[in-house]
Amino acid sequence: MNKLKFTIIFSVLLLICGFSTTLHANPEERFEVSVKAGYDDTIRIYSKCPIYIEIENKGKDFRGEIQVHLIVGYSEKENYALPFEIPEGSKKEFLMSIPVFTASKDLEIKIVEDNKVLFSKKHQFKKIIPPESPVMGILTNEANELGSLKDIRLSEKIAAEQNGFLMPKVPPKGTAFDGVKRSTEIIELDENNLPENEGLLKTVDFIIISDYDTSVLTEAQKTAVSDWVSQGNILVIGTGENARKVYSGLDESLKPFKINGQKRIQMPEDFANFTERTVLEEEMYISTGNVENGDIIIGDEDTPLAVNYKYGNGNIIVLAFDPTTRPISNWDYSKDMWERLLEYNRQADSVHSNNYTYGYPRYLNNILEEETFPFTFLYIIILVYILLVGPVLYWILKHKDKRDYSWLIIPLFAFLFVGIIYMGGYNTRYKSAVINNYSVIRLDAESEKMNINSFFTIYNNKRGTLKIEYPSEYNFEIYTNRYYADNYYSQDLIYNVVSKISFGEQETHEIYNKPLWDSVEARADVFKEYEEKILFQDLLIKDDKIFVKLVNNTSVELEDCYVIVDGLYVSIGNINPKSEKDLKIDLSDKSIKNNFELLMNEIYPMTHSGSYYNDEYKKQQKKREAHNIAHYNFIQGISNNNALTGKQIIFAALNYDDFGNELKVNGKSPKVYNTNVIYTIENIRYEKGEYVVFPKGAIKPVLNNPEKFSLEDYMMYTFYENVEARLTFNIQRGITVKEFEIDWTEINQELFYANESVENKLNNYDLYIKNNATDEWEKTDKVFKVSTNVENYINQLNQIKVKADITFTEYNYGHDILIIPEIEVSGVVN
Repeated sequence: MNKLKFTIIFSVLLLICGFSTTLHANPEERFEVSVKAGYDDTIRIYSKCPIYIEIENKGKDFRGEIQVHLIVGYSEKENYALPFEIPEGSKKEFLMSIPVFTASKDLEIKIVEDNKVLFSKKHQFKKIIPPESPVMGILTNEANELGSLKDIRLSEKIAAEQNGFLMPKVPPKGTAFDGVKRSTEIIELDENNLPENEGLLKTVDFIIISDYDTSVLTEAQKTAVSDWVSQGNILVIGTGENARKVYSGLDESLKPFKINGQKRIQMPEDFANFTERTVLEEEMYISTGNVENGDIIIGDEDTPLAVNYKYGNGNIIVLAFDPTTRPISNWDYSKDMWERLLEYNRQADSVHSNNYTYGYPRYLNNILEEETFPFTFLYIIILVYILLVGPVLYWILKHKDKRDYSWLIIPLFAFLFVGIIYMGGYNTRYKSAVINNYSVIRLDAESEKMNINSFFTIYNNKRGTLKIEYPSEYNFEIYTNRYYADNYYSQDLIYNVVSKISFGEQETHEIYNKPLWDSVEARADVFKEYEEKILFQDLLIKDDKIFVKLVNNTSVELEDCYVIVDGLYVSIGNINPKSEKDLKIDLSDKSIKNNFELLMNEIYPMTHSGSYYNDEYKKQQKKREAHNIAHYNFIQGISNNNALTGKQIIFAALNYDDFGNELKVNGKSPKVYNTNVIYTIENIRYEKGEYVVFPKGAIKPVLNNPEKFSLEDYMMYTFYENVEARLTFNIQRGITVKEFEIDWTEINQELFYANESVENKLNNYDLYIKNNATDEWEKTDKVFKVSTNVENYINQLNQIKVKADITFTEYNYGHDILIIPEIEVSGVVN
């Protein structure tokens, strides 16, 4: 019996050990894991990558973390962690949004329980797209019929400057048809891989929907597309014979072209005019409808074929035809059509505008000194101490004949005064983490939302791990000095995990091994509801004068305000909370600035009295720099947009209030210093048939061959030898020009420093204008006015092209300055 009991007990123990060995000795057999990353394992650098991880649990109920380890630098990895639960015997798919910063294709997926790795799997991207390459997503059932898209070349995307770590929220800026071109990358989208989060769509710059049933999309997917467009991207919608299918699931806001019928027409010459290529002698099926507030790109009012609509910071282009069907799909020049359509909303560079982003880290790289110890008080304390322990104490003790007490009283005084100084210093020291916050805030009165783009320098108030907590909707990101093209990836390297990002409703970012008061740089992007507004009321435009009441309905002070109208800059001072200011802007007034730098010089004049490094000078320059960052990264791209058929008024101001920062650092609310630039935009559409005038300075020319010149202060161009300068004036679309005058003599002297007069310098210029009727360069005088046959000088893109053949005459430091012409244009709204 004892032998039988022993055998049974031994067998049970053997089974338990065997089961335990099966379960724990090889825990990877417990999970079946599959991974899908990006779009068919393709992603663009500096965008967020969707990673779908499907887990089948073959064991008991499990609670732990999914971790994705990603290379971010030399021997450095980041750990992205998602807490998850999965019941016994079940299968689940989890989505993680991981930013891609480097060209490394390697990912490592781990399943972790109580800091113990139970499962590990390697995964690789098939393709990493450089950040400069334009990327197009297509939603269609006939991808092969859009084959010409693979051959198009578009202006290089202006990649976010990672050293400046600033990502503009307006469309990328580039000279249409004249900039650096890159082959376009194509990503095929469908209802299965189209993200439900706008942030995951940032891989693509364009989305084309044609011959696709949009009713299969979820509401979240359609909202993501809508938000993506409004953030500064371009959506192209093909209609024609498949219009009903394409329109079936789209929100009304994404269908600005109201279709009322269909018809067949011969492929019109409008395509030839747009592409400068011959068309096919075939019929095509088009949708008919109302253009409403659109800007016709191809066609006319009777037969609109391609119409552009503003949508937030982005654009929607509606095609009245289906580009996946004949004759467009087999037209040899559809490539040319696509290139011009997709470049239509590229921003034109001006000779007086920066063509680069303006970085912010230098602006935020020091802790402010508002809480420094009051040194005057310190000096008084020391002086009192010296007087007390010196002549006062000596006189008192001598008078009392108790001089031997000095051995006791002097140490007591020393202890007392040191305590006073210590307590004073302790009360002014930083007891929590410190954040310098710079925000660019766009107020949208129509949607009653504000878009807050914040840039932080965060100072650690302890040694070791810096832990930052933030709401998941903040789109928060830490900058860790990455450069994507570094070739430092090697199988032999041992990678250290330098930080951990944990997902959830309240996300956390932990950065390891940070010294005391060391800092990190970060950014956040968030939309918030708001009721208070900045309004333009009682607007009246008459005789080149704008009368408007600017109402500050907010509860915040607006400082150093300015407005931009038709590319002209007007300083309007400060506006108190809950107040208003009547403005009268004369666009022909010579005192109005046509250049942002000149406006800044007016608001913050350079002073030659005293040191350039005194406190007042530093304060003024810090304000100027705050305006610079907002203007060159956000506002400039909007104000340069000439696709809007109407006037655009942009208001901008400085502010120092807290707009609801919800970050926690090391478990506590940090001390935050805020600087904000607030701006808002009012678009006033022209009425059809309205007569409009653009004064000199409003339309700034684009220099088409900048490689022949050097860029100097205030966006001036210099040259060193005989040179040809080619410039283009981009006239606002939707305007039929009736008269224009080009003037090379009436330049802003603040932008021109020369030892000779402008007239003398112009004697070295042979001036020409492009006559499109003859396809020849026609020689002109220094002032050239046209009021008849105006159409001869304006091409299909509503552009006027001029050039100057210049004989070089050295006058200073071996170079000369390019004189830029001005233009005045008058015309009628189509």
